[in-house]
Amino acid sequence: MIRKTALLLALISMSFASVAFAQDDDKPTIAWLKWGDSRNVALAEKAILDMLEVYGFINAEERAMLDEEISIEGENINIIYGDSLFNRMEANAIIDEAIDKDADVFVTFTTQMTQIAYYAIREFVDPPKLIFTVTSGPYITGVADSSCVKPDFVIGTVPTTNYEDIVPLLRMQNPDMKVAGAIWSPLQRASEVGVSRIKAIAAALDPPLTIVDETIITTPDLYQAVQNLADRGAEAIIIPIFTFQGFSLLLSLTYDYGLPVIFSAPQNAYRGGTIGGGFYGLYKQGVIAGNMLIGHLNGNMDIASTAIYESDDFAFAVNLDAADLQDVEIPQAMLDGAAYVVKDGQSAQGVTLQWPEAEINLPEMTLEERRAADLEFLAGLECSPEMIAEQQAALDAGP
Repeated sequence: MIRKTALLLALISMSFASVAFAQDDDKPTIAWLKWGDSRNVALAEKAILDMLEVYGFINAEERAMLDEEISIEGENINIIYGDSLFNRMEANAIIDEAIDKDADVFVTFTTQMTQIAYYAIREFVDPPKLIFTVTSGPYITGVADSSCVKPDFVIGTVPTTNYEDIVPLLRMQNPDMKVAGAIWSPLQRASEVGVSRIKAIAAALDPPLTIVDETIITTPDLYQAVQNLADRGAEAIIIPIFTFQGFSLLLSLTYDYGLPVIFSAPQNAYRGGTIGGGFYGLYKQGVIAGNMLIGHLNGNMDIASTAIYESDDFAFAVNLDAADLQDVEIPQAMLDGAAYVVKDGQSAQGVTLQWPEAEINLPEMTLEERRAADLEFLAGLECSPEMIAEQQAALDAGP
Protein backbone atom coordinates (compact mmCIF):
# COMPACT_ATOMS: atom_id res chain seq x y z
CA MET A 1 0.00 0.00 0.00
CA ILE A 2 1.37 3.42 -0.88
CA ARG A 3 1.28 6.05 1.82
CA LYS A 4 -0.59 9.20 0.86
CA THR A 5 1.24 11.87 2.88
CA ALA A 6 4.11 12.37 5.29
CA LEU A 7 1.53 12.81 8.02
CA LEU A 8 0.16 9.36 7.30
CA LEU A 9 3.70 7.99 7.61
CA ALA A 10 3.89 9.32 11.12
CA LEU A 11 0.44 7.99 11.99
CA ILE A 12 1.33 4.53 10.73
CA SER A 13 4.55 4.35 12.74
CA MET A 14 2.54 5.33 15.83
CA SER A 15 -0.32 2.93 15.13
CA PHE A 16 0.47 0.55 17.96
CA ALA A 17 0.74 3.34 20.49
CA SER A 18 -2.43 5.08 19.31
CA VAL A 19 -4.80 2.11 19.48
CA ALA A 20 -5.65 0.67 22.89
CA PHE A 21 -7.31 -2.73 22.57
CA ALA A 22 -9.39 -3.96 25.48
CA GLN A 23 -7.58 -6.79 27.23
CA ASP A 24 -10.84 -8.58 28.06
CA ASP A 25 -12.01 -8.54 24.42
CA ASP A 26 -12.86 -12.07 23.27
CA LYS A 27 -12.39 -11.17 19.62
CA PRO A 28 -9.16 -12.52 18.11
CA THR A 29 -6.40 -9.97 17.77
CA ILE A 30 -4.13 -10.13 14.75
CA ALA A 31 -0.78 -8.36 14.58
CA TRP A 32 -0.11 -7.26 10.99
CA LEU A 33 3.68 -7.02 10.80
CA LYS A 34 5.54 -5.60 7.83
CA TRP A 35 9.23 -5.05 7.23
CA GLY A 36 8.36 -2.23 4.84
CA ASP A 37 6.27 -1.34 1.80
CA SER A 38 6.83 -2.97 -1.57
CA ARG A 39 4.66 -3.97 -4.51
CA ASN A 40 5.27 -7.63 -3.57
CA VAL A 41 3.95 -7.11 -0.06
CA ALA A 42 1.04 -4.98 -1.31
CA LEU A 43 -0.20 -7.82 -3.51
CA ALA A 44 -0.22 -10.28 -0.62
CA GLU A 45 -1.78 -7.73 1.74
CA LYS A 46 -4.61 -7.06 -0.71
CA ALA A 47 -5.26 -10.78 -1.06
CA ILE A 48 -5.49 -11.42 2.70
CA LEU A 49 -7.79 -8.44 3.16
CA ASP A 50 -9.91 -9.64 0.24
CA MET A 51 -10.25 -13.00 1.99
CA LEU A 52 -11.10 -11.48 5.37
CA GLU A 53 -13.73 -9.26 3.76
CA VAL A 54 -15.39 -11.94 1.64
CA TYR A 55 -15.63 -14.20 4.71
CA GLY A 56 -17.18 -11.41 6.77
CA PHE A 57 -14.37 -10.92 9.28
CA ILE A 58 -14.07 -7.25 8.29
CA ASN A 59 -16.67 -4.90 6.84
CA ALA A 60 -16.25 -2.27 4.13
CA GLU A 61 -15.53 0.55 6.60
CA GLU A 62 -12.91 -1.52 8.42
CA ARG A 63 -11.38 -2.54 5.10
CA ALA A 64 -11.05 1.10 4.09
CA MET A 65 -9.14 1.84 7.30
CA LEU A 66 -6.84 -1.13 6.78
CA ASP A 67 -6.23 -0.04 3.19
CA GLU A 68 -4.94 3.20 4.72
CA GLU A 69 -2.73 1.17 7.10
CA ILE A 70 -4.71 2.13 10.21
CA SER A 71 -5.30 -0.36 13.03
CA ILE A 72 -8.88 -1.37 13.76
CA GLU A 73 -10.88 -2.59 16.71
CA GLY A 74 -13.47 -4.29 14.57
CA GLU A 75 -16.80 -5.99 15.03
CA ASN A 76 -15.34 -9.46 14.60
CA ILE A 77 -11.55 -9.13 14.84
CA ASN A 78 -8.96 -6.61 15.98
CA ILE A 79 -6.02 -5.87 13.72
CA ILE A 80 -3.04 -3.94 15.03
CA TYR A 81 -1.04 -2.62 12.13
CA GLY A 82 2.73 -2.32 12.33
CA ASP A 83 5.29 -1.33 9.70
CA SER A 84 8.97 -1.25 10.66
CA LEU A 85 9.87 0.95 7.65
CA PHE A 86 12.87 -1.32 6.98
CA ASN A 87 14.30 -0.62 10.44
CA ARG A 88 15.37 -3.45 12.75
CA MET A 89 14.84 -1.45 15.96
CA GLU A 90 11.36 -0.43 14.85
CA ALA A 91 10.62 -4.06 13.97
CA ASN A 92 11.54 -5.13 17.50
CA ALA A 93 9.40 -2.32 18.92
CA ILE A 94 6.23 -3.20 17.01
CA ILE A 95 6.67 -6.89 17.83
CA ASP A 96 7.03 -6.03 21.53
CA GLU A 97 3.84 -3.98 21.29
CA ALA A 98 2.04 -6.91 19.67
CA ILE A 99 3.18 -9.19 22.47
CA ASP A 100 2.11 -6.66 25.11
CA LYS A 101 -1.33 -6.46 23.52
CA ASP A 102 -1.67 -10.26 23.61
CA ALA A 103 -2.00 -10.71 19.86
CA ASP A 104 -3.34 -14.17 19.09
CA VAL A 105 -1.87 -14.34 15.58
CA PHE A 106 1.16 -12.72 13.99
CA VAL A 107 0.77 -12.24 10.23
CA THR A 108 4.23 -11.42 8.87
CA PHE A 109 5.38 -10.26 5.45
CA THR A 110 8.88 -10.93 4.04
CA THR A 111 11.67 -13.10 5.35
CA GLN A 112 13.13 -10.31 7.46
CA MET A 113 10.01 -9.64 9.52
CA THR A 114 9.15 -13.33 9.77
CA GLN A 115 12.59 -14.15 11.16
CA ILE A 116 12.55 -11.31 13.70
CA ALA A 117 9.03 -12.18 14.89
CA TYR A 118 9.80 -15.89 15.14
CA TYR A 119 12.88 -15.43 17.30
CA ALA A 120 10.97 -13.03 19.54
CA ILE A 121 8.28 -15.62 20.42
CA ARG A 122 9.81 -19.05 19.86
CA GLU A 123 10.62 -19.63 23.55
CA PHE A 124 7.11 -18.80 24.76
CA VAL A 125 5.18 -21.61 26.43
CA ASP A 126 2.12 -20.68 24.36
CA PRO A 127 3.32 -18.42 21.54
CA PRO A 128 1.01 -16.56 19.18
CA LYS A 129 0.37 -18.37 15.92
CA LEU A 130 2.75 -17.20 13.20
CA ILE A 131 1.39 -17.08 9.64
CA PHE A 132 3.90 -15.73 7.14
CA THR A 133 3.74 -14.85 3.45
CA VAL A 134 6.03 -13.32 0.81
CA THR A 135 8.73 -15.14 2.77
CA SER A 136 11.30 -16.87 0.58
CA GLY A 137 13.72 -17.94 3.31
CA PRO A 138 11.98 -19.64 6.27
CA TYR A 139 14.28 -22.66 6.03
CA ILE A 140 17.61 -20.86 5.70
CA THR A 141 16.76 -18.51 8.58
CA GLY A 142 15.76 -21.26 11.02
CA VAL A 143 12.04 -20.46 11.19
CA ALA A 144 11.29 -24.00 9.95
CA ASP A 145 13.31 -26.98 8.77
CA SER A 146 10.98 -28.10 5.98
CA SER A 147 7.33 -27.83 5.01
CA CYS A 148 6.23 -30.38 7.65
CA VAL A 149 9.18 -30.31 10.07
CA LYS A 150 8.48 -27.04 11.85
CA PRO A 151 7.31 -25.55 15.15
CA ASP A 152 3.66 -26.28 15.94
CA PHE A 153 2.73 -22.59 15.88
CA VAL A 154 4.24 -21.79 12.47
CA ILE A 155 2.60 -21.91 9.03
CA GLY A 156 2.84 -19.86 5.86
CA THR A 157 3.53 -19.60 2.16
CA VAL A 158 6.91 -19.75 0.43
CA PRO A 159 7.50 -18.30 -3.04
CA THR A 160 10.40 -20.39 -4.28
CA THR A 161 13.01 -18.49 -6.25
CA ASN A 162 14.63 -20.79 -8.80
CA TYR A 163 17.85 -19.12 -9.82
CA GLU A 164 18.20 -21.84 -12.46
CA ASP A 165 15.48 -19.95 -14.35
CA ILE A 166 16.74 -16.44 -13.55
CA VAL A 167 20.47 -16.64 -14.35
CA PRO A 168 19.93 -17.66 -18.01
CA LEU A 169 18.06 -14.37 -18.51
CA LEU A 170 21.50 -12.70 -18.56
CA ARG A 171 22.47 -14.64 -21.68
CA MET A 172 18.99 -14.29 -23.16
CA GLN A 173 19.49 -10.53 -23.04
CA ASN A 174 23.07 -10.73 -24.33
CA PRO A 175 24.17 -14.12 -25.76
CA ASP A 176 27.82 -12.96 -25.83
CA MET A 177 27.94 -11.87 -22.18
CA LYS A 178 31.09 -13.06 -20.38
CA VAL A 179 30.99 -11.23 -17.02
CA ALA A 180 28.05 -10.14 -14.86
CA GLY A 181 28.05 -8.43 -11.49
CA ALA A 182 25.98 -9.23 -8.42
CA ILE A 183 25.10 -7.03 -5.45
CA TRP A 184 24.03 -8.51 -2.12
CA SER A 185 23.95 -7.81 1.62
CA PRO A 186 25.84 -9.84 4.24
CA LEU A 187 23.13 -8.79 6.72
CA GLN A 188 20.49 -10.81 4.85
CA ARG A 189 20.98 -14.56 4.72
CA ALA A 190 18.66 -14.98 1.73
CA SER A 191 20.82 -12.70 -0.39
CA GLU A 192 24.00 -14.53 0.64
CA VAL A 193 22.49 -17.86 -0.37
CA GLY A 194 21.16 -16.30 -3.55
CA VAL A 195 24.48 -14.96 -4.78
CA SER A 196 26.11 -18.32 -4.04
CA ARG A 197 23.50 -20.07 -6.18
CA ILE A 198 23.89 -17.49 -8.95
CA LYS A 199 27.65 -18.08 -9.10
CA ALA A 200 27.28 -21.86 -9.22
CA ILE A 201 24.65 -21.77 -11.97
CA ALA A 202 26.55 -19.21 -14.04
CA ALA A 203 29.73 -21.31 -13.83
CA ALA A 204 27.83 -24.31 -15.20
CA LEU A 205 26.56 -22.48 -18.31
CA ASP A 206 28.10 -23.29 -21.68
CA PRO A 207 30.25 -21.30 -22.03
CA PRO A 208 30.63 -20.38 -18.33
CA LEU A 209 29.56 -16.93 -17.20
CA THR A 210 31.78 -15.23 -14.62
CA ILE A 211 30.01 -13.53 -11.70
CA VAL A 212 31.84 -10.81 -9.80
CA ASP A 213 30.10 -9.56 -6.68
CA GLU A 214 30.01 -6.58 -4.32
CA THR A 215 28.36 -6.25 -0.91
CA ILE A 216 26.41 -3.32 0.49
CA ILE A 217 25.35 -2.48 4.04
CA THR A 218 23.67 0.91 3.51
CA THR A 219 22.27 2.69 0.46
CA PRO A 220 25.32 4.94 -0.14
CA ASP A 221 27.42 1.78 -0.58
CA LEU A 222 25.75 1.39 -3.98
CA TYR A 223 27.90 4.16 -5.47
CA GLN A 224 31.11 2.22 -4.88
CA ALA A 225 29.55 -1.17 -5.58
CA VAL A 226 28.33 -0.25 -9.07
CA GLN A 227 31.59 1.49 -9.93
CA ASN A 228 33.59 -1.53 -8.76
CA LEU A 229 31.46 -3.91 -10.81
CA ALA A 230 31.88 -1.74 -13.91
CA ASP A 231 35.65 -1.58 -13.33
CA ARG A 232 35.72 -5.39 -13.01
CA GLY A 233 34.16 -5.81 -16.44
CA ALA A 234 30.54 -6.49 -15.56
CA GLU A 235 28.24 -6.27 -18.58
CA ALA A 236 25.06 -6.45 -16.47
CA ILE A 237 24.06 -6.60 -12.81
CA ILE A 238 21.96 -9.36 -11.27
CA ILE A 239 20.30 -8.87 -7.88
CA PRO A 240 19.44 -11.88 -5.70
CA ILE A 241 16.44 -11.77 -3.39
CA PHE A 242 16.96 -9.20 -0.65
CA THR A 243 15.32 -6.02 0.62
CA PHE A 244 17.06 -2.67 0.23
CA GLN A 245 15.92 0.94 -0.02
CA GLY A 246 18.29 2.14 -2.74
CA PHE A 247 16.29 0.94 -5.73
CA SER A 248 16.07 4.31 -7.49
CA LEU A 249 19.72 5.11 -6.79
CA LEU A 250 20.83 1.76 -8.18
CA LEU A 251 18.85 2.33 -11.37
CA SER A 252 20.22 5.85 -11.88
CA LEU A 253 23.77 4.53 -11.51
CA THR A 254 23.15 1.80 -14.07
CA TYR A 255 21.96 4.44 -16.54
CA ASP A 256 25.29 6.21 -16.11
CA TYR A 257 27.28 2.99 -16.66
CA GLY A 258 25.01 1.50 -19.33
CA LEU A 259 24.39 -1.71 -17.37
CA PRO A 260 21.10 -3.60 -17.56
CA VAL A 261 19.79 -4.88 -14.22
CA ILE A 262 18.16 -8.27 -13.75
CA PHE A 263 16.13 -8.48 -10.54
CA SER A 264 14.96 -11.72 -8.94
CA ALA A 265 11.29 -10.70 -9.08
CA PRO A 266 9.16 -9.83 -12.13
CA GLN A 267 7.48 -6.99 -10.20
CA ASN A 268 10.72 -5.02 -10.17
CA ALA A 269 10.58 -4.58 -13.94
CA TYR A 270 7.62 -2.25 -13.47
CA ARG A 271 9.57 -0.30 -10.86
CA GLY A 272 12.28 0.40 -13.43
CA GLY A 273 14.45 -2.71 -13.50
CA THR A 274 15.50 -3.73 -17.00
CA ILE A 275 14.38 -7.32 -16.47
CA GLY A 276 12.62 -8.95 -13.56
CA GLY A 277 12.47 -12.72 -13.38
CA GLY A 278 11.36 -15.05 -10.63
CA PHE A 279 8.29 -15.99 -8.68
CA TYR A 280 5.06 -14.69 -10.22
CA GLY A 281 1.96 -15.21 -8.11
CA LEU A 282 2.23 -13.13 -4.95
CA TYR A 283 -1.49 -12.34 -4.88
CA LYS A 284 -2.12 -16.09 -4.87
CA GLN A 285 0.36 -16.44 -2.00
CA GLY A 286 -1.67 -13.92 -0.03
CA VAL A 287 -4.92 -15.75 -0.82
CA ILE A 288 -3.47 -18.97 0.58
CA ALA A 289 -2.11 -17.21 3.68
CA GLY A 290 -5.56 -15.66 4.12
CA ASN A 291 -7.11 -19.12 3.79
CA MET A 292 -4.77 -20.36 6.53
CA LEU A 293 -5.67 -17.43 8.77
CA ILE A 294 -9.40 -17.94 8.26
CA GLY A 295 -9.05 -21.70 8.70
CA HIS A 296 -7.37 -21.07 12.05
CA LEU A 297 -9.88 -18.44 13.16
CA ASN A 298 -12.79 -20.73 12.28
CA GLY A 299 -11.19 -23.75 13.93
CA ASN A 300 -11.03 -25.65 10.65
CA MET A 301 -7.27 -26.12 10.55
CA ASP A 302 -4.61 -27.35 12.96
CA ILE A 303 -1.52 -25.27 12.22
CA ALA A 304 0.70 -27.88 13.89
CA SER A 305 -0.19 -30.59 11.36
CA THR A 306 -0.57 -28.41 8.25
CA ALA A 307 2.29 -28.01 5.81
CA ILE A 308 3.91 -24.78 4.74
CA TYR A 309 2.74 -24.10 1.18
CA GLU A 310 5.50 -23.89 -1.43
CA SER A 311 5.19 -22.84 -5.06
CA ASP A 312 7.62 -21.93 -7.82
CA ASP A 313 5.52 -20.19 -10.48
CA PHE A 314 8.06 -18.47 -12.75
CA ALA A 315 7.79 -15.61 -15.19
CA PHE A 316 9.86 -12.66 -16.34
CA ALA A 317 9.03 -9.11 -17.38
CA VAL A 318 10.90 -6.46 -19.37
CA ASN A 319 11.05 -2.68 -19.04
CA LEU A 320 11.94 -1.11 -22.40
CA ASP A 321 12.05 2.37 -20.84
CA ALA A 322 14.92 1.28 -18.59
CA ALA A 323 16.65 -0.48 -21.49
CA ASP A 324 16.52 2.74 -23.51
CA LEU A 325 18.02 4.74 -20.64
CA GLN A 326 20.79 2.17 -20.28
CA ASP A 327 21.26 2.01 -24.06
CA VAL A 328 20.95 -1.77 -24.09
CA GLU A 329 19.11 -3.98 -26.56
CA ILE A 330 16.39 -6.46 -25.65
CA PRO A 331 16.12 -9.29 -28.20
CA GLN A 332 12.72 -9.94 -29.76
CA ALA A 333 12.74 -13.52 -28.41
CA MET A 334 12.92 -12.13 -24.90
CA LEU A 335 10.04 -9.74 -25.53
CA ASP A 336 7.97 -12.60 -26.93
CA GLY A 337 8.52 -14.72 -23.82
CA ALA A 338 7.85 -11.99 -21.25
CA ALA A 339 4.76 -12.11 -19.04
CA TYR A 340 4.47 -8.39 -19.66
CA VAL A 341 6.48 -5.57 -21.22
CA VAL A 342 6.61 -2.00 -19.91
CA LYS A 343 6.94 0.74 -22.51
CA ASP A 344 6.29 4.45 -21.97
CA GLY A 345 5.39 3.61 -18.38
CA GLN A 346 2.55 1.28 -19.40
CA SER A 347 1.95 -2.42 -19.95
CA ALA A 348 -0.21 -3.65 -22.82
CA GLN A 349 -0.93 -6.79 -20.78
CA GLY A 350 -3.03 -4.89 -18.23
CA VAL A 351 -0.46 -5.01 -15.43
CA THR A 352 0.00 -1.77 -13.48
CA LEU A 353 2.67 -0.24 -11.30
CA GLN A 354 0.42 -0.48 -8.24
CA TRP A 355 -0.57 -4.09 -8.92
CA PRO A 356 2.23 -5.70 -10.96
CA GLU A 357 0.43 -8.99 -11.64
CA ALA A 358 -2.41 -9.86 -13.97
CA GLU A 359 -4.55 -11.82 -11.47
CA ILE A 360 -5.31 -9.60 -8.46
CA ASN A 361 -8.89 -10.48 -7.54
CA LEU A 362 -10.65 -13.45 -5.99
CA PRO A 363 -12.54 -15.67 -8.45
CA GLU A 364 -16.27 -15.15 -8.55
CA MET A 365 -18.16 -17.82 -6.58
CA THR A 366 -20.68 -18.13 -3.79
CA LEU A 367 -19.46 -18.17 -0.20
CA GLU A 368 -20.53 -21.80 0.07
CA GLU A 369 -18.51 -22.72 -3.02
CA ARG A 370 -15.52 -20.74 -1.76
CA ARG A 371 -15.66 -22.32 1.68
CA ALA A 372 -15.80 -25.83 0.21
CA ALA A 373 -12.87 -25.12 -2.13
CA ASP A 374 -10.79 -23.51 0.60
CA LEU A 375 -11.37 -26.34 3.06
CA GLU A 376 -10.46 -28.87 0.39
CA PHE A 377 -7.23 -26.98 -0.28
CA LEU A 378 -6.30 -26.89 3.41
CA ALA A 379 -7.05 -30.59 3.75
CA GLY A 380 -4.55 -31.22 0.96
CA LEU A 381 -1.82 -29.61 3.06
CA GLU A 382 -2.16 -32.13 5.91
CA CYS A 383 1.23 -33.46 7.05
CA SER A 384 0.95 -37.23 7.46
CA PRO A 385 3.31 -39.07 9.85
CA GLU A 386 4.93 -40.60 6.78
CA MET A 387 5.61 -37.18 5.24
CA ILE A 388 7.09 -35.88 8.47
CA ALA A 389 9.31 -38.97 8.81
CA GLU A 390 10.45 -38.71 5.19
CA GLN A 391 11.34 -35.04 5.49
CA GLN A 392 13.13 -35.57 8.79
CA ALA A 393 15.15 -38.41 7.29
CA ALA A 394 16.17 -36.16 4.40
CA LEU A 395 17.22 -33.43 6.84
CA ASP A 396 19.20 -35.93 8.92
CA ALA A 397 20.98 -37.18 5.77
CA GLY A 398 22.17 -33.68 5.04
CA PRO A 399 22.89 -32.07 1.65
